[in-house]
Amino acid sequence: MFNGQQVAVKMLLPAMRGNLQLVNQFLAEAKMMAATDHPRIVSFIGVAWDSLSDVCVILEFVDGGDVRSLRDKCVANHHQVGFTRQKVTIALQVCHALTYLHSLMLPVIHRDLKSRNIFLSRSMEAKLTDFDISKEQLDCTLTAGVRTSLWMAPEVMVGEWYDDKADMFSFGGVLSELDVHTLPYTNTKQNNHDPSASVGG
Repeated sequence: MFNGQQVAVKMLLPAMRGNLQLVNQFLAEAKMMAATDHPRIVSFIGVAWDSLSDVCVILEFVDGGDVRSLRDKCVANHHQVGFTRQKVTIALQVCHALTYLHSLMLPVIHRDLKSRNIFLSRSMEAKLTDFDISKEQLDCTLTAGVRTSLWMAPEVMVGEWYDDKADMFSFGGVLSELDVHTLPYTNTKQNNHDPSASVGG
């Protein structure tokens, strides 16, 4: 609780606190979140610390799970695939968050957009979170240096130049999950199950 409000607290794992690079990345994420203000992005409340290596970020608490858990419920309850009004609303709200980030004076590329990073309130309002590998777009494009995921754009996976269009590719993966209730590339055979194996073919 913070000032009578239920909050979420994010902090580095103990094993990571001695790594200055990770601490700096964590502080950079906090700074970036503090600079955002949009109803479709998890709200930044503040930071607290006992020492530089013991910083925690205080965030809005979102209590309705995430898009992945929604997808899992659809599967468990044998819901018909396809878009419902609720799913369309969630997708539009994510679009609003991305439009805001990409329209800032220094545009922000999320770089890790996926179903786990889209929280849902109890009233099913979507809120974007997890900015730990996001970057301000100081130049027209960026190079890779982020972890690979099933939602990641090909140009990011292979280390080529990319821009905010990479987020839109990832958003397509989220739309696919909402539509057919499976992870991206579920029905595609890849070498060693690595989605980047098919890039450039």
